[in-house]
Amino acid sequence: MSRRGENIHKRKDGRWEARVIRENVNGKNIYRSFYGKTYREAKMKKNNYILTRKEKSFVTKSFNDVFDKWIEYKKTFVKISTYNKYMNLYKSYICNYFYKINLDEITNQYIQNYISYLMKRESTKTSQTLSSNTIREIVYIIKSVLSYAQKNDYVVYTPLKVELPKNEVKKIHILTREEQKILESYIKNRNDMISIAIILCLYTGLRLGELCALTKNDIDLENHYISVNKTVQRIQNHDTNNNEKTSLVITKPKTKNSIRQIPISSVIRSILERYLLSLTNKKYIFSVNNSLAEPRTIQYQFNKIIKRLNITQISFHGLRHTFATRCIELGMDMKTLSEILGHSNIATTMGIYVHSTDLHKKEQMELLSNL
Repeated sequence: MSRRGENIHKRKDGRWEARVIRENVNGKNIYRSFYGKTYREAKMKKNNYILTRKEKSFVTKSFNDVFDKWIEYKKTFVKISTYNKYMNLYKSYICNYFYKINLDEITNQYIQNYISYLMKRESTKTSQTLSSNTIREIVYIIKSVLSYAQKNDYVVYTPLKVELPKNEVKKIHILTREEQKILESYIKNRNDMISIAIILCLYTGLRLGELCALTKNDIDLENHYISVNKTVQRIQNHDTNNNEKTSLVITKPKTKNSIRQIPISSVIRSILERYLLSLTNKKYIFSVNNSLAEPRTIQYQFNKIIKRLNITQISFHGLRHTFATRCIELGMDMKTLSEILGHSNIATTMGIYVHSTDLHKKEQMELLSNL
């Protein structure tokens, strides 16, 4: 016999057992049991335990107070870019909604209402509504803060069971084969920074940040490969003691798999050899006024070229997608491509970076003619 919703039941040995969630580890609830000769005794022990845990809470147990402690804790374990992302999402979408809300006031329904609010909310960067991926990242932060609060006995753990918007894969435009020929024809024989950056991305699939971080020491012309071991990006400063709003930082690549060596063809080797000879007293391959060229500079110059050539308006990152698609069309095996791109698994390569063009679809369908 059990009391519905209270997690209290009578055991075979005649005792009553009351259970309460002590913590959640990797998505699995860990319970603590309390026993009594009667239902009331077991329930009283359970309630006393819950009350004791609540009394351990600090006086100002608001969500925002705990977030401050959580983000300081996370700062030790995550990259500066990840820390920056958490802070941006918190300041833009979380802080005001959870203003002065205590932890014990946050329920499943409160979070579900918040998710509904986010689905109608416009991005602070664009006029479009928030993407499902952004909403999922926001909810991840909230869950992590609540989990941190539970582990530190600021609140009794209550598992969140909310419905999230379906994940939408953002469509990335790529160049057709004809458009790629037009672009390559334009930059052919040019030995300037943007032309070399474009050709490198088209034939190695390097991320823009990885390109900007390349130094002369990363280029091994003798053994025909490029070493990828760092990336660069401009991020916002959340340090109140820093007067600069943003700063350019060099960090480790996106993931462990992003640290890799990419083989280069003899053609790319010749192009790089000529370009490197033109660089004097420069550490980084791409420099502006003897300073490290940042991603937005490369993106800006690339946009100008795309508009001038009147071809598909793609981002510089679209060149990486174009590279991946061309590799598959030419028959490169998925495992090799995945490692060159620096992915942790083939599924990422297949699901996001490989685009089937109309021409390739027609070529594949024509294979049926051989039956």
